[in-house]
Amino acid sequence: MIVKTEAIILRSMKYGETSRILTLYTRDFGRMSVIVKGARGEKNKFGASLDLMSRSAVVMYRKEHRELQLMTQADLLRQYRGIIDAPDRLMYGFAILEFLSATVHGEEAHEELYDILLQALEALDAERVRPVNVLLHYLLRLSEALGIGVDTQHCMRCRASFDHEDTLRGGTSFSLSDGGFPCTDCAPAADSLVCAVETLRALSWLDRHEAARVHTLALSSHASQEGLNLLHRHIVTHVPDMRAIRSLPMLDIFS
Repeated sequence: MIVKTEAIILRSMKYGETSRILTLYTRDFGRMSVIVKGARGEKNKFGASLDLMSRSAVVMYRKEHRELQLMTQADLLRQYRGIIDAPDRLMYGFAILEFLSATVHGEEAHEELYDILLQALEALDAERVRPVNVLLHYLLRLSEALGIGVDTQHCMRCRASFDHEDTLRGGTSFSLSDGGFPCTDCAPAADSLVCAVETLRALSWLDRHEAARVHTLALSSHASQEGLNLLHRHIVTHVPDMRAIRSLPMLDIFS
Protein backbone atom coordinates (compact mmCIF):
# COMPACT_ATOMS: atom_id res chain seq x y z
CA MET A 1 0.00 0.00 0.00
CA ILE A 2 1.33 3.44 -0.93
CA VAL A 3 1.22 5.84 2.02
CA LYS A 4 2.21 9.46 2.59
CA THR A 5 3.24 10.92 5.92
CA GLU A 6 5.45 13.50 7.59
CA ALA A 7 8.67 12.25 9.17
CA ILE A 8 11.77 13.31 11.09
CA ILE A 9 14.99 11.44 10.32
CA LEU A 10 16.40 9.79 13.48
CA ARG A 11 19.20 7.64 12.04
CA SER A 12 20.86 7.03 8.70
CA MET A 13 23.29 4.37 7.50
CA LYS A 14 24.78 3.39 4.15
CA TYR A 15 23.53 0.19 2.52
CA GLY A 16 25.13 -1.36 -0.53
CA GLU A 17 26.61 0.93 -3.14
CA THR A 18 23.79 3.42 -3.64
CA SER A 19 21.15 2.94 -0.92
CA ARG A 20 20.48 4.09 2.62
CA ILE A 21 18.58 2.58 5.52
CA LEU A 22 16.83 5.19 7.66
CA THR A 23 15.05 5.21 10.98
CA LEU A 24 12.17 7.68 10.91
CA TYR A 25 9.67 8.93 13.39
CA THR A 26 6.47 9.58 11.47
CA ARG A 27 3.31 11.42 12.38
CA ASP A 28 0.97 8.64 11.20
CA PHE A 29 2.85 5.39 11.83
CA GLY A 30 5.31 6.05 14.66
CA ARG A 31 8.83 4.75 14.35
CA MET A 32 9.71 3.08 11.05
CA SER A 33 12.75 1.62 9.32
CA VAL A 34 12.96 2.21 5.57
CA ILE A 35 15.31 1.53 2.71
CA VAL A 36 15.85 4.27 0.15
CA LYS A 37 17.30 3.03 -3.13
CA GLY A 38 19.43 5.45 -5.12
CA ALA A 39 19.90 7.72 -2.11
CA ARG A 40 23.64 8.00 -2.72
CA GLY A 41 25.75 8.80 -5.74
CA GLU A 42 25.50 11.18 -8.68
CA LYS A 43 21.82 10.49 -9.38
CA ASN A 44 20.70 11.13 -5.80
CA LYS A 45 17.40 13.04 -6.05
CA PHE A 46 16.71 13.31 -2.33
CA GLY A 47 19.20 15.97 -1.24
CA ALA A 48 18.91 17.13 2.38
CA SER A 49 15.51 15.46 2.86
CA LEU A 50 17.27 12.35 4.20
CA ASP A 51 19.72 14.14 6.52
CA LEU A 52 19.56 13.61 10.29
CA MET A 53 16.95 15.81 11.99
CA SER A 54 15.41 16.83 8.67
CA ARG A 55 11.64 17.10 8.60
CA SER A 56 10.33 15.69 5.33
CA ALA A 57 7.15 14.67 3.54
CA VAL A 58 7.69 11.05 2.50
CA VAL A 59 6.03 8.47 0.28
CA MET A 60 6.57 4.75 0.81
CA TYR A 61 5.28 1.31 0.03
CA ARG A 62 4.13 0.07 3.43
CA LYS A 63 3.35 -3.54 4.23
CA GLU A 64 2.26 -4.55 7.74
CA HIS A 65 4.62 -6.83 9.68
CA ARG A 66 7.50 -6.08 7.29
CA GLU A 67 10.51 -4.75 9.22
CA LEU A 68 11.93 -2.65 6.40
CA GLN A 69 9.63 -0.50 4.28
CA LEU A 70 10.51 0.94 0.86
CA MET A 71 10.63 4.74 0.60
CA THR A 72 10.27 6.15 -2.90
CA GLN A 73 10.00 9.91 -2.37
CA ALA A 74 11.02 12.53 0.19
CA ASP A 75 10.52 16.28 0.01
CA LEU A 76 12.29 18.50 2.53
CA LEU A 77 9.94 20.54 4.72
CA ARG A 78 12.47 21.92 7.19
CA GLN A 79 16.18 21.61 7.81
CA TYR A 80 17.28 22.84 11.22
CA ARG A 81 20.37 24.82 10.28
CA GLY A 82 20.42 26.56 13.69
CA ILE A 83 21.13 23.14 15.22
CA ILE A 84 23.29 21.59 12.53
CA ASP A 85 25.64 24.58 12.22
CA ALA A 86 26.11 25.10 15.99
CA PRO A 87 28.27 22.48 17.77
CA ASP A 88 26.88 23.49 21.18
CA ARG A 89 23.33 22.72 20.00
CA LEU A 90 24.10 19.73 17.79
CA MET A 91 24.86 17.30 20.63
CA TYR A 92 21.61 18.27 22.34
CA GLY A 93 19.82 17.52 19.07
CA PHE A 94 21.51 14.12 18.93
CA ALA A 95 20.47 13.46 22.55
CA ILE A 96 16.82 14.26 21.75
CA LEU A 97 16.86 11.84 18.79
CA GLU A 98 18.64 9.17 20.83
CA PHE A 99 16.16 9.31 23.70
CA LEU A 100 13.27 8.78 21.31
CA SER A 101 15.03 5.95 19.47
CA ALA A 102 15.94 4.26 22.76
CA THR A 103 12.46 4.40 24.29
CA VAL A 104 10.06 3.79 21.37
CA HIS A 105 10.03 0.57 19.34
CA GLY A 106 7.82 -0.83 16.61
CA GLU A 107 5.36 0.84 14.27
CA GLU A 108 2.59 2.41 16.32
CA ALA A 109 1.04 5.80 15.69
CA HIS A 110 1.60 8.27 18.53
CA GLU A 111 0.99 11.80 17.30
CA GLU A 112 1.88 13.34 20.67
CA LEU A 113 5.38 11.88 20.50
CA TYR A 114 5.80 13.32 17.02
CA ASP A 115 4.58 16.74 18.11
CA ILE A 116 6.85 17.00 21.16
CA LEU A 117 9.84 15.93 19.04
CA LEU A 118 8.97 18.59 16.47
CA GLN A 119 8.50 21.25 19.17
CA ALA A 120 11.87 20.38 20.74
CA LEU A 121 13.71 20.70 17.42
CA GLU A 122 11.95 23.99 16.66
CA ALA A 123 12.91 25.36 20.09
CA LEU A 124 16.52 24.17 19.76
CA ASP A 125 16.77 25.77 16.32
CA ALA A 126 15.51 29.17 17.52
CA GLU A 127 17.76 32.25 17.55
CA ARG A 128 17.64 32.59 21.35
CA VAL A 129 18.09 29.25 23.03
CA ARG A 130 19.46 27.53 26.12
CA PRO A 131 20.00 24.01 24.77
CA VAL A 132 19.91 22.21 28.13
CA ASN A 133 16.50 23.77 28.90
CA VAL A 134 15.14 22.33 25.67
CA LEU A 135 16.44 18.85 26.49
CA LEU A 136 15.09 18.94 30.06
CA HIS A 137 11.69 20.11 28.80
CA TYR A 138 11.70 17.39 26.14
CA LEU A 139 12.47 14.64 28.68
CA LEU A 140 9.61 15.82 30.90
CA ARG A 141 7.23 15.69 27.92
CA LEU A 142 8.64 12.37 26.70
CA SER A 143 8.15 10.78 30.12
CA GLU A 144 4.56 12.00 30.23
CA ALA A 145 3.80 10.69 26.74
CA LEU A 146 5.28 7.29 27.64
CA GLY A 147 3.02 7.06 30.69
CA ILE A 148 5.82 7.52 33.23
CA GLY A 149 5.39 11.23 33.87
CA VAL A 150 7.22 13.07 36.65
CA ASP A 151 5.11 15.11 39.09
CA THR A 152 6.99 18.33 39.72
CA GLN A 153 4.06 20.20 41.26
CA HIS A 154 2.98 18.18 44.33
CA CYS A 155 4.38 16.02 47.11
CA MET A 156 4.22 12.42 45.93
CA ARG A 157 2.80 11.33 49.32
CA CYS A 158 0.50 13.96 50.82
CA ARG A 159 -0.09 15.91 47.55
CA ALA A 160 0.85 19.25 49.14
CA SER A 161 1.50 21.88 46.49
CA PHE A 162 5.09 22.94 45.97
CA ASP A 163 3.82 26.46 45.28
CA HIS A 164 4.00 26.96 49.04
CA GLU A 165 7.58 27.77 50.08
CA ASP A 166 7.38 25.90 53.40
CA THR A 167 6.72 22.56 51.68
CA LEU A 168 10.39 22.40 50.65
CA ARG A 169 12.16 24.29 53.43
CA GLY A 170 14.30 21.28 54.35
CA GLY A 171 15.24 20.13 50.84
CA THR A 172 13.87 17.19 48.90
CA SER A 173 14.74 14.01 46.99
CA PHE A 174 13.53 12.20 43.89
CA SER A 175 12.04 8.70 43.89
CA LEU A 176 12.99 6.74 40.77
CA SER A 177 10.14 4.26 41.20
CA ASP A 178 7.43 6.80 42.03
CA GLY A 179 8.62 9.56 39.70
CA GLY A 180 8.04 12.22 42.32
CA PHE A 181 9.37 14.31 45.19
CA PRO A 182 8.37 14.33 48.89
CA CYS A 183 7.72 17.54 50.78
CA THR A 184 9.55 18.45 53.99
CA ASP A 185 7.01 16.65 56.18
CA CYS A 186 6.99 13.34 54.27
CA ALA A 187 9.58 10.57 54.28
CA PRO A 188 11.62 9.91 51.12
CA ALA A 189 11.34 6.60 49.28
CA ALA A 190 14.01 3.94 49.66
CA ASP A 191 15.25 4.44 46.11
CA SER A 192 15.46 8.24 46.33
CA LEU A 193 18.21 10.42 44.94
CA VAL A 194 19.11 13.64 46.75
CA CYS A 195 17.79 16.68 44.90
CA ALA A 196 18.36 20.38 45.48
CA VAL A 197 15.27 22.53 45.84
CA GLU A 198 16.67 24.72 43.06
CA THR A 199 16.56 21.73 40.68
CA LEU A 200 12.98 20.86 41.54
CA ARG A 201 11.89 24.48 41.14
CA ALA A 202 13.57 24.59 37.71
CA LEU A 203 11.92 21.35 36.55
CA SER A 204 8.59 22.59 37.86
CA TRP A 205 8.90 25.82 35.89
CA LEU A 206 9.89 24.01 32.70
CA ASP A 207 7.00 21.59 33.16
CA ARG A 208 4.49 24.46 33.21
CA HIS A 209 5.71 26.17 30.04
CA GLU A 210 5.80 25.43 26.34
CA ALA A 211 8.99 24.52 24.49
CA ALA A 212 9.11 27.89 22.74
CA ARG A 213 9.46 29.72 26.08
CA VAL A 214 12.01 27.59 27.92
CA HIS A 215 14.94 29.78 26.81
CA THR A 216 13.80 32.48 29.28
CA LEU A 217 14.83 30.44 32.34
CA ALA A 218 18.42 30.84 33.55
CA LEU A 219 19.67 27.60 35.11
CA SER A 220 22.79 27.04 37.18
CA SER A 221 25.24 24.36 36.08
CA HIS A 222 24.33 22.29 39.15
CA ALA A 223 20.58 22.40 38.47
CA SER A 224 21.14 21.56 34.79
CA GLN A 225 23.32 18.54 35.55
CA GLU A 226 21.22 17.27 38.43
CA GLY A 227 17.94 17.70 36.54
CA LEU A 228 19.28 15.85 33.52
CA ASN A 229 20.65 13.05 35.68
CA LEU A 230 17.33 12.61 37.51
CA LEU A 231 15.25 12.47 34.34
CA HIS A 232 17.71 10.14 32.59
CA ARG A 233 17.78 7.76 35.57
CA HIS A 234 13.99 7.91 35.81
CA ILE A 235 13.49 6.92 32.17
CA VAL A 236 16.09 4.14 32.38
CA THR A 237 14.32 2.77 35.48
CA HIS A 238 10.98 2.50 33.68
CA VAL A 239 12.03 1.49 30.15
CA PRO A 240 13.32 -2.11 30.11
CA ASP A 241 16.55 -2.81 28.23
CA MET A 242 17.00 0.82 27.23
CA ARG A 243 20.31 1.29 25.47
CA ALA A 244 22.84 3.90 26.54
CA ILE A 245 22.48 7.49 25.32
CA ARG A 246 25.95 7.98 23.88
CA SER A 247 25.67 11.74 23.35
CA LEU A 248 25.01 12.55 27.04
CA PRO A 249 28.68 12.59 28.22
CA MET A 250 29.50 14.95 25.34
CA LEU A 251 27.06 17.70 26.32
CA ASP A 252 28.76 20.98 27.23
CA ILE A 253 27.26 21.05 30.76
CA PHE A 254 29.49 18.07 31.63
CA SER A 255 32.70 19.56 30.22
